Amino acid sequence: MDIRLVVFDLDGTLIGAEQSFTELKESLKSELLSLGIPEGVVGDLTPMYESIRRIAAETGRNFEELYEIMVNLETRRIENSFLFEGAREVLDMLKRRGVALAIMTRSSRRATLRALELHDLGRYFSMVSTRDDVSPEELKPNSGQLERIVAHFGVDPAKVLVVGDHGYDVLPAAQIGALSVLVTSHTSGRMSFDVPVEPNFEVPTLVELKPLLENILSTFVVVPAYNEERTIGGVLDNLLRYFRKEEILVVNDGSRDGTLGIARSKGVHVLTHLVNRGLGGALGTGLAYAVRKNGRLVLTFDADGQHLISDALRVMKPVAEGRADFAVGSRLKGDTSEMPFVKRLGNTILDAITSLFAGKYVSDSQSGLRCFNRGCASKIRITCDRYAVSSEIIIEASKHGCRIVEVPIKAVYTEYSMKKGTNVLEGLKIALNLLFDKLR
Repeated sequence: MDIRLVVFDLDGTLIGAEQSFTELKESLKSELLSLGIPEGVVGDLTPMYESIRRIAAETGRNFEELYEIMVNLETRRIENSFLFEGAREVLDMLKRRGVALAIMTRSSRRATLRALELHDLGRYFSMVSTRDDVSPEELKPNSGQLERIVAHFGVDPAKVLVVGDHGYDVLPAAQIGALSVLVTSHTSGRMSFDVPVEPNFEVPTLVELKPLLENILSTFVVVPAYNEERTIGGVLDNLLRYFRKEEILVVNDGSRDGTLGIARSKGVHVLTHLVNRGLGGALGTGLAYAVRKNGRLVLTFDADGQHLISDALRVMKPVAEGRADFAVGSRLKGDTSEMPFVKRLGNTILDAITSLFAGKYVSDSQSGLRCFNRGCASKIRITCDRYAVSSEIIIEASKHGCRIVEVPIKAVYTEYSMKKGTNVLEGLKIALNLLFDKLR
């Protein structure tokens, strides 16, 4: 993927501390009560910075005086902090790959700089944004703080990845269209309240973050295309928001229209079959190419415009995280409101037939949106040239013990895409091909 900037949260993501945020809040509460501020005014201090601003406004006390108490407690806490396992390995890997790095934290600048100095982290980051550097209205979970960082680097938000341990890190990423990774098992340093939000990717710790990043930074997208001049340009534009040109492979399957010229104009890699070999031939060429290029993940994406890029990221998720070897985007488990009844019926019949040969039921065996890891992709042997390849891939993956999962996606159909894919006649051919193959 075309990740050019990774923005890390600090406390709870890269470092932890012996004193929890709950304990820090208790210390701050004691200090405020000792100043004679009523307990009812102090409240539960969630979140702390906003609570200090509220208390100053309600009591007429000097904000800077109250804020200094909080900063002193934060900085003292950092003295007993520690670097999470895997943090330096992740940062070194990203630096080697030339990815820009930044810090986005709700901590004070004093505590942040002390943490970076204490753990020798400052040399990794080109920009450090703390709560003292932005207005309260910009501070995460609001998007302003992240927008400032992205503007500083001049990067398209779609090429930014935010790594944090809390919903407050994921929310601003979603608001500006950046990607996000949530580190779920770092309890030391995590804020003492939860915000339910769905990140693009999840890992338990930074140890698992490194292979996740290596996976998404080495993902190839295979786009089989036959006479798709009406849609191929838009499809490639959507993919180029998130993927590098050299990661996108269009297999021009003997097209007789302008498909080849449009694909080449986008700067992506194009392989051309001199004659039309069918979907199976195109996918076989694409998978083989991605494996030869040492792609860690291989995503297949139809050229007729029926897939959403957001769904592609969801299909990547379980494979990138290492929870599956092969993921299939299932239109039948997602929003089927745009899927015609005939398509649903045909797919259901083909799913049942496929499951007989695969020994595993997949609810949308004919889906063109798939993600493989390198190990699974290298085991797939495609012999079917035409649409039977979709069933064959399920059978091959199951036969070789690939862990298969389904991810709900939206069925998107236009008048144009309705003419593509399998129909009743094609379904009968697929069933017969599978039967003859099994009897051989």
